[in-house]
Amino acid sequence: MSDIILLVFEGETIEEQIFNSIKSNFFSYPNSNTIIKSSFCGEIFQLWDKVKDDPDLSIVEILKEKPDSGIGNLDRDDVSEVHLFFDHDAHSVKSRPRESQQEYNEKICSLLKTFNNESEMGKLWISYPMAEALKHIKTNPNDCFNDARIAICDYSNYKDFVSKNSDYLNIKKYDQAIWNKLTIINVQRTFCLINDEYKDNIEYDEIENWFEENAIIVKMIQDKQYLKFISKKNEVVALSPFPLFLLNYFGKPFLNVCKNEEQTKSCSFGCYK
Repeated sequence: MSDIILLVFEGETIEEQIFNSIKSNFFSYPNSNTIIKSSFCGEIFQLWDKVKDDPDLSIVEILKEKPDSGIGNLDRDDVSEVHLFFDHDAHSVKSRPRESQQEYNEKICSLLKTFNNESEMGKLWISYPMAEALKHIKTNPNDCFNDARIAICDYSNYKDFVSKNSDYLNIKKYDQAIWNKLTIINVQRTFCLINDEYKDNIEYDEIENWFEENAIIVKMIQDKQYLKFISKKNEVVALSPFPLFLLNYFGKPFLNVCKNEEQTKSCSFGCYK
């Protein structure tokens, strides 16, 4: 098996920009692993339906059936890791009126049981509410929390909302310093969501368990999103999985670089309530 890492995205537009930025900033060095992008162009449930009853079917084989998948003649043995990046998509329940948010949550939990290992079926990473959450960052740390709760009924307006509430709209201009800031903010948001506590300076040993057992942080986030916000307030906390993917991949040295590059500032916002 080679060292190729396959990143599978739900869409093509913003995801293409995110992929190019991750590749140029983190995987362009000599001796680094090769990353390849593929766009599924559909909901994660469509992919899940294909593999849930056939453990021998690989994501690579499924994607090769799509002429525009972008993976060419890649074989399953060419790929060492598969990471799947999809949106939360809870607003689509409106088009399935007989499916409650509880039922939708149960389906997502089933997805996370199937897509829980990057070296097998693939590891699922979820954007809340969608990929644009990566840009939902302000230079003032207080603003990074105060407008971070998004009503599910407003998902369809989220792209427009981000365009008016971001200091980092142009992904093509993201350098490592910006990625470091995005990582710190998303780590703080996640820590706050998981632990009911805001913390400025988070040490790696406080979050190391997030990335054990096939990055259980993805399941922890979904559980907290549902228990604290989706079921009670029909909201989610805006979170991007891309910085967490990088932290999962590069570990403690990456977090230390992020903290050195972007010193965390005191934030008066207590925590999500």
